[in-house]
Amino acid sequence: MRLPTQKKILREDLKGAPNWVGIIIDTLNSFMESVYQSLNKNITLQDNIASFVKEIDYNTVTTYPTGQQSITFNNALKSRPIGVQVLQAYDKDSYTPAAGPVYTPWTENNGVITITTITGLDPDKSYLIRLLIY
Repeated sequence: MRLPTQKKILREDLKGAPNWVGIIIDTLNSFMESVYQSLNKNITLQDNIASFVKEIDYNTVTTYPTGQQSITFNNALKSRPIGVQVLQAYDKDSYTPAAGPVYTPWTENNGVITITTITGLDPDKSYLIRLLIY
């Protein structure tokens, strides 16, 4: 759906209205401009969506995927998360992406998110894993 072309109310649109209507028009136009700008391809995860990004240094063991330690961190959301998505996973030594597909199994209990063995990586390597929690 495209945004409407009319973005504000003009004083001329309300001929004969009392002078105090100008204050309401200014406030309403300011709000409408903000909403219009946001909906015009300016919605971001950080500013507009209840989410946060977590970067993890993840070192796989030589016996990977078995024997891998779980990772825990606090939930920064005001509610329970509904998803954890891998945004990026790369080998820190060569800066090459993980062979993948990379999947992050997780649970949340009492405000603590637990990540178990992240799949799709190679054994005995150091990765940077960037996760989106929403």
